[in-house]
Amino acid sequence: MRAILLLILAYPFLEVASLVYMADHFGGGFVLGWVVVSALIGVLMLRNQKVGALLTLGAVLRKPGEVSLYGLLWPLRFLLAGVLFLIPGFISDVLAVLLLLPLKGPSLKVPPAGGFGGAGGQSGPAGDGAIEGEYTRVDETVDPDRRLHK
Repeated sequence: MRAILLLILAYPFLEVASLVYMADHFGGGFVLGWVVVSALIGVLMLRNQKVGALLTLGAVLRKPGEVSLYGLLWPLRFLLAGVLFLIPGFISDVLAVLLLLPLKGPSLKVPPAGGFGGAGGQSGPAGDGAIEGEYTRVDETVDPDRRLHK
């Protein structure tokens, strides 16, 4: 827990140190241009977030049979990448680019659109919605002296 807290507290200092290092290495004009361009990219990403999330969700749900967990989380990753692009610094830009990589994660099995029972939502042989099976009733005998009320 302390390591996470120290990392959160050290993050702004690491961003400033990376900006100073890059300015010393490449020049101040390049770093200023980089920060402005990355902020514009972040603003554009956040501006188009709502429509993109709806389109992504619609495309993921149209695929029959399997849905990728990373596909469902894509709008959230895209939003977080836009926020990271808005933060001035090279570390946040690298993290944003890593979030935007098209990773294909594990897929989740999804039942068919007709329902859980099979093709067209038919559960039984006649398609009446009945679930066939066997059962046995088991009643435990209770001693009358152990009852709470009489």
